[in-house]
Amino acid sequence: MTATGDEITSTGRLTVRPPGERVLIIGDGAAARALYVALERAEAQPRVQRWWRQRGGAIPAADVVVLAVSDAAVAEVAARVMAAFKARGGDEGPPILLHCAGSLPPDEAFAAVDPRPLGIGLVHPLKALAGTPEDANLSSTIFAVQGDVPGRDAALRLVARVGGLALELGADPGALGRYHAAAVLVSNHVHALVDAGAALLEGVGLPRGQAVTALTALLASAVGNLGRVGLPSALTGPVARGDVATVARHLLSLREDPAMLQLYRVTARRLTDLSAQKGRATPEELERIRALLVGES
Repeated sequence: MTATGDEITSTGRLTVRPPGERVLIIGDGAAARALYVALERAEAQPRVQRWWRQRGGAIPAADVVVLAVSDAAVAEVAARVMAAFKARGGDEGPPILLHCAGSLPPDEAFAAVDPRPLGIGLVHPLKALAGTPEDANLSSTIFAVQGDVPGRDAALRLVARVGGLALELGADPGALGRYHAAAVLVSNHVHALVDAGAALLEGVGLPRGQAVTALTALLASAVGNLGRVGLPSALTGPVARGDVATVARHLLSLREDPAMLQLYRVTARRLTDLSAQKGRATPEELERIRALLVGES
């Protein structure tokens, strides 16, 4: 990705990068460090800085300020950024403020900021960031983008510079919530499934540490299949093959644990629809499985 000039986003829109645009990343978490390193690598002549509260000192001037902080801290940090801008006399013009809180609409996050920034927006990577060096490899990562025109364009430029792909979320107030719910279901709720599976394996005598290790390897193989062949082809297991008897045995074995039984039923119902798309199980087999899964949701 070039460091200057026009940049094409994944949406096909042309955005012009202002000459010498200065970017400031605020925060000391995994997202802040990943964005900073990715932007620094992308620049022939780096114009990116990072500041965080514990570092102290004055907040540097910048044209685009990315607040990679917790949801609860966005408004407070934004106020500090604009106070620092005001204290400098405002000669350089107000910055554009972006944040990385995936479920927080920018107009809500920056509603009370005074003086007003030049633009506001959101830029959120659809990637689980664990604080490892691999976090900074953001090439081909989907980024949710939202905001007013200056904020959205600044976010698109940032995504293009790190080699990401922009998902522009429109004015629909529910779009951001649905986007973030998808991210949380896959990157967070899967841990609940591993925890549930580990509890079942503990119940048949496997120590928890070994259970988690074994299930992590199983999950990695499933993710590998997803990457290779996608959905619904990657789906395996009794629902996918229409194995009514096995599903019945599972339900019977979980009857003394209502919470585990409910979790199994809810997820298996979703699998019946996916299995219908795969086409290995017959419609009659899937209807029998759906009948078995009737219960509290």
